[in-house]
Amino acid sequence: MNSAIDGGVPVSTNMPDASVATQILALMPNPVFILDAQNRFWYLNQAAEMFFRSSQVMLAGSPLSGVVPADSALFSMLARARSQNVSVADQGVELAGPRVGPKLMNIQISPFSDVGAGSMSDAGEGSLLVTVQERALAERLRGQSLFHGAARSISAMAALLAHEVKNPLAGIKGAAQLLQADLSSENQELTRMIVEETDRVTALLDRMEGFAGGASVVLEPVNIHEVIDHCLQIAGASYGAHLKINRAYDPSLPAVEGHRDLLIQAFLNVIKNASEVIEKNGELNIVTSYSRGRRLSGGIGAAHSHVPIQVEIIDNGPGIAEDIRDHIFDPFVSDKAGGSGLGLAMVASVVTDHGGMVEVESVPGQTIFRMNFPLAHDRNDPTAPTALAEGPSR
Repeated sequence: MNSAIDGGVPVSTNMPDASVATQILALMPNPVFILDAQNRFWYLNQAAEMFFRSSQVMLAGSPLSGVVPADSALFSMLARARSQNVSVADQGVELAGPRVGPKLMNIQISPFSDVGAGSMSDAGEGSLLVTVQERALAERLRGQSLFHGAARSISAMAALLAHEVKNPLAGIKGAAQLLQADLSSENQELTRMIVEETDRVTALLDRMEGFAGGASVVLEPVNIHEVIDHCLQIAGASYGAHLKINRAYDPSLPAVEGHRDLLIQAFLNVIKNASEVIEKNGELNIVTSYSRGRRLSGGIGAAHSHVPIQVEIIDNGPGIAEDIRDHIFDPFVSDKAGGSGLGLAMVASVVTDHGGMVEVESVPGQTIFRMNFPLAHDRNDPTAPTALAEGPSR
C-alpha cells in the first residue's frame, strides 16, 4: 500500500492532501471499506473500524475471511461484482463472526473504478467498495415479537375451545378402533394413523390449556427427518395426495432440540397450506441442511451458540399476496377464502417455543418457508451435539 494513515483516512504519499472522495467516505455514518483483488482490507472509514472492532492499522492488508466466515454470502456477492464488473446489492444478509457477532445487514458492493477517488487508486485493479448498513434492531426482532404475540393469542383461544374439540376427537378415535378389527391390513394402517393423530391433537390441546396457565415446553432430542417423513405420510394419505414430493435431506444432521408433536403440527400446517393453493402440477420440495452464517442457542438453557439445522418447505404455488406477506404470521391474517389465519400463527408459536427462527420468501411460482432449530445436545456435555438424525436422501 502506498499510503499513510492520518486519523483513520489513507493519504497518498505522493499527494499533500487527501482527496475529497476520501474525506466523504471517512465522514459517512455507515461502515465503508475497500477490498483489493484478493479480498484484503485496503481502507476502512471510522464507522467500519467500529463495526469490526479494530483499527485500520490492524486490519490493513489482512483478509476479510479473518473477520467474516468464509462461507458467508458476502463472498459470493464480492465474486459476482468483480467477475461481472457491476454493482451488487442485497438486503437482510446475515454476517456472523468473532468481531462483528451475528448481524443482519443491507450490503452494497461497487467496483472501485466507479468511485473515481483519485488519490485512492492505489487499491489496484479488482478492488471493491463495500458499504454495509445494519438493519434496525426493531426490524430484526419484529418477527420474533409477533411470534410471541401469536403464541399468546393461540394459547388463549385453544384453552377456551379445548373441551369442545376433545369430545369429538374421543368419538373419532373410538370409531377408528372399532373399525380396525374388520379391515384389511392395508386399511388398518390408516385407522392406526387416525388413532395416533387424534392422540397427538388431544395432547396438543392439553398443552395449550397448560400454556394458558403458564406451562413451559419440554424439549428433547428429535430426529427431524423422521418427523418430516411422518408429516408427509399423513399429507400423502389425505389433502396432499396430488402433490409430487421431493426430499433433499442432509443425512449428516444431528438431532434437533425439539418437541415432536409440536414440530409435526408446525410442518403439517405449512404443508397443508401449500397443498390448498396448488391445484395442478403441484410440487413440494423438502430440504434439510445446516444454516450457515446463523447462530442459535443450543436449546433452552444452553450457554453455547451453534449453527442451527434448517428445514425448507418449498412449493411451486402462486405465492403469497404482497399486501399480507409481512404479516403472514399474525393471527387471523390469511389470503385464502374462508381461511382462519391461525395455521401460520401456530407455526410461529412453535418455532419460537423451540428458540428458533422462521421466515418466508414468496414470489409467483415459488414460496419458501425456512425454519431454523437449535441442535440437541448431550445432557452430560451441553457443548457436544447428539448423534446424527439419520434420514434418507431421496
